[in-house]
Parts: sequence; C-alpha cells; structure tokens
Amino acid sequence: MAIHFRTFPGAAAIDPDVWNDLAVSASPLMEWEYYHALEASGAVSEERGYRPTHLVAYSADNLPIGLVPLYERDRAWVEFGDGGLIEFLTEFTGLPFNRGLVGTLPFTPVPGYQFLHRPDIDADLVTRLLLQYIDHLCVTKNLATARIYFVDPTIPQLHSTLLQQGYVALRSTYYLWFNHEYRGFEDYLRSFKSSRRTKIKRELRSVDELGIDIEMIDGMRAPDALYDDIYDMYLRTWIKHMGPGIRPFLNQGFFDLLGQSFRHRCCFSVARSGPERFGLALFYHKDRALYGRYWGCYREVPFLHFATCYYHPIAYAIRHGYKVMDPGFGGDHKLIRGYETVPVYHYVKFYGERQRRVALSVLKQMGIYASGAT
Repeated sequence: MAIHFRTFPGAAAIDPDVWNDLAVSASPLMEWEYYHALEASGAVSEERGYRPTHLVAYSADNLPIGLVPLYERDRAWVEFGDGGLIEFLTEFTGLPFNRGLVGTLPFTPVPGYQFLHRPDIDADLVTRLLLQYIDHLCVTKNLATARIYFVDPTIPQLHSTLLQQGYVALRSTYYLWFNHEYRGFEDYLRSFKSSRRTKIKRELRSVDELGIDIEMIDGMRAPDALYDDIYDMYLRTWIKHMGPGIRPFLNQGFFDLLGQSFRHRCCFSVARSGPERFGLALFYHKDRALYGRYWGCYREVPFLHFATCYYHPIAYAIRHGYKVMDPGFGGDHKLIRGYETVPVYHYVKFYGERQRRVALSVLKQMGIYASGAT
C-alpha cells in the first residue's frame, strides 16, 4: 500500500470531521473534541511537557486512513501507565529514556487508547506502517523511547502487532464493572453474598435518610452551571488529596470546552438536598460504555461518594443497557462493590542497542513482568 505521513502540532490543526471519521468505533476519549479541550485549554501544552506530534497516514490519493495521537516528551512524570518506571530508568542509568514519543490520553488513565483508522482498510497493515513511521520519527529526532499507554484491551491485534514491532509489554491492573445481563438494580444486588448486599443497602439508606436525592443528567440537557460546578468540585478533591501546592492537571478552560463541544458525550450524577447541589460526578459515554471521571462535594456525607459515583450510575447503566462502566483509576474498595479486576497493558520500545540492552536488564533485575523482551 502506497501511503505517506504528516505530523500535526495539535488537534486544532486537524479537521475535526477527519479525526472523528477515523474514531467512529473508538472510546469517546479518542475523539477530536476531547484532545482539543485538553490542548486548547492549556492543560496539555509544551510548558507542561507535551508537544503535540499527531501522526496521520494518507493513501496515495491523499485520503486520511489512519491517525495516532502522539506527544513528544522530554520527561515521563505524570504519565499514567508506567511513566514512573521510565523516570526511574532515566535516573538509575543516566540514559535519556524519558525523551520519547508518547501515545496517550493525557491525564486520563482509561484503557481505551488505540490507533485510529478507516473501517474499510487493512488495519493491521496500516498499524504496522504507522509504527514504522514512529520508529523513523524517534530515530531522526534522537528519541530514546516510544511509549504507548493503556492500550484498548478489545483490540488484540494491536497488542500483538506492538510486540511484533519490538515493543515490550508492561502489565498493570484496572477495575471495570460489567453488566451481566442484569434486569434491574436488584439483580445487581443479588450478585453479592447476603452480608455484602445488606451493607450496600445500608449505605444507600443512610444517604436517603438524610433527604439526599441523586439524579443522572445527560450532558445535552445539563445546565451550564454543572460544567462550572464540576471544575470547582474537581479542584476541591484535588486540594484534599494533593494539597494546594501542586498545580492541578486540569483547569476551568478544559471544563468550559467540555460544555461547548463535548456535552453530547457527558452525563452527570448529581446529589442534592432540596435546591442545594452539593455532590457531583462527571461521566463520559459512547455506545454501550460509561466512563466515570471526576468527583467532588461541597460537604462530606458518609457513603455519598459510593452512592453518587457507583450505585446510582450502575442503576442508570442497567436501565439504559450499558455493558461496561469504567469507574476511574485505583481503589481496591471497588472490588467489594461489584467491579472486576482486568489486566491493562502499556508498551515501550527502546531505541539504540545499548539503551535497549540496559533497560531490559534493569527490568529483569527488578522482577518486572515484560513480555516481548529478548
């Protein structure tokens, strides 16, 4: 197949329709509007270590047939996936493993990253050609690594192609909720042992007895104020867990842009008591999948987080036929509420014979599982 390539310095430089035509079957977070919100708001920028280098493949008649969102990075800090490992390798060996091209959803640890392509082409062939061009970019730019994080688990051929092209697979775990053909919330509750079922009902009852109502509101009919409130609550949650001295990943502009151009993918779980809105969680949705992202509250209420972020969204997912819900990163407490552990894979390719040898040696000494390593 005769194709040629072009890199773009940001999502704004690419036609949104072109991008989204290639992302029809992808996670909503792979769509143009999401990347544009991150970049146009300045949450993702060169100042924060992200230089957009989005790669597009074109057919011989100049038709876009493949797209890989990429960032050139000179650091690996705050790369959800294995950025911490890359920083450690850099510091431990003195080799610049942190300088690389990174395929990622910045600040968004969701297992849904993929190479976008037209549905009527040979996806495996285009993926291999895109990966070969990534090799070319890394070699010509003297970059030490290519890093692909949170690869979509539903595309096994992408995983196998990455391994065939010399990438090392690093495994971590994640939690997802699966709709096992539940007919209603009571079916979900019956999937637990009696003691756990009783505790969940008690948690929900304790919230209900305080006169708190929780409602799921689709982003298209959500008032603009919800997009302001979710930023305020995101900020409160950030300060609670990270402290006021560390700059938040996201900003007001990002949430404003969600309200302007991404609200068709948003929905909110809203907790209120009378007219007072004091708890809020933001979700994204597409096809039969629901993605929980940000949460916050104006006052602490026992079990409000579980009710707003887990139980009511699960009931909503069952009613609307969603097959899977991603609750967000981390938290063993998800397991006792019906979420299941799933493997997640990140891929790293090391450039330069010496650098690859040193990196693989250190990984093996650390006992880190790395498939594809030779």
